[in-house]
Amino acid sequence: MAIFMDTGGGDIYAGQTKEEVIAAMLEDCPELDVNDAFEVSGSTKMRATDENEAETGELVTLDEEYCESLGTYCIASENC
Repeated sequence: MAIFMDTGGGDIYAGQTKEEVIAAMLEDCPELDVNDAFEVSGSTKMRATDENEAETGELVTLDEEYCESLGTYCIASENC
């Protein structure tokens, strides 16, 4: 089961453990205050995008979009 965490600034990260997710968040943004981060449900819906990052109009859950083989990564962003 994946862990999903919101940075508090528009990005959601996914991974297998909370520690891995926080480490990925800090790697991408070293000045991030992890006290602003919080866990979100895998049933949280997000807008789907195609291979060109264009919105498709479809809503999908974080669980549906998470790919375990990719490891820990930023799965969703509103900072486009």
